[in-house]
Amino acid sequence: MSVHIVGESRLLRDMFLSICEANDYETGQCCSALAELPPLGTGDMVLCYCHSHCPGAALLQELQAFRIGNGTAPLILITGDDCPAADQRRLSQYAEAVIPERKSANALIAALKVVQDGYRIVLPGTLAEETTVADRTMQPDRHGNGSGSRPRASHGLSDREQLILAKLTEGATNKSIANELGICEATVKVHLRTCFRKIGAKNRTQAALWASDQLPPPPTQRH
Repeated sequence: MSVHIVGESRLLRDMFLSICEANDYETGQCCSALAELPPLGTGDMVLCYCHSHCPGAALLQELQAFRIGNGTAPLILITGDDCPAADQRRLSQYAEAVIPERKSANALIAALKVVQDGYRIVLPGTLAEETTVADRTMQPDRHGNGSGSRPRASHGLSDREQLILAKLTEGATNKSIANELGICEATVKVHLRTCFRKIGAKNRTQAALWASDQLPPPPTQRH
C-alpha cells in the first residue's frame, strides 16, 4: 500500500512526503496533477492538495476523471483554510476526506489511518449543526462500511481523560502513557473506554482523530 501525493507546489509535496515517511507510510508517486498518477495498486491512497479556495470547473472535472479512472481508490483532499463549507460538500462527493490545510500533521496522519480503515471523513461545517461530533467526523465509505449514526454524546471529559486522548494523537501506547502519568496500564485502558463512550469513538484511531481536531496539544509533564 502506497500513499501517492499530488499538488502543484513542489514544496508542499515534499512536506506531505516527509510527514508520511516520518509516520512509516510507504510513499509512491509525487506529481502535480491527478492525471499524472500511474495505475493505482490495491490499497493505494492519494493525498491531493487543492490550493484554490473555491473549486472551479477544471478541478471538478479533474476529480471526476480521477474517480472514473480509479473507481473507489481512497482520495484525501487538502483544501485552503478559506474554502467555504458548500464547496467542501461538493468536493466530498469525490473524496473520502476533505481537510483544511491548517490541520496539524497529527491530524493528517489520523485521517490517513481512518480512511485506510474504510471510513469517510466529513469535517464540522459540512453537515447540519445538530449533528454530533462523532457523526460529523466518521461517515460510511462508498461501500457502506463505517460507523453510521451514533447517539448524541456530550463532551464531559476530565482533565486526565483529555490528556490521555491528546497522547493518542502522538501515537503513544498504553504503556508509555501509563509510565508518563505514573499509573498502571490497566487504568489507562479504563480511562480510554470511558473516553470512547463519551465522544462516540469505536477505537483508538477514531479517538485520535477526534482529539486532534477538538483538544489542545498535551502539556509537557514535569518530573
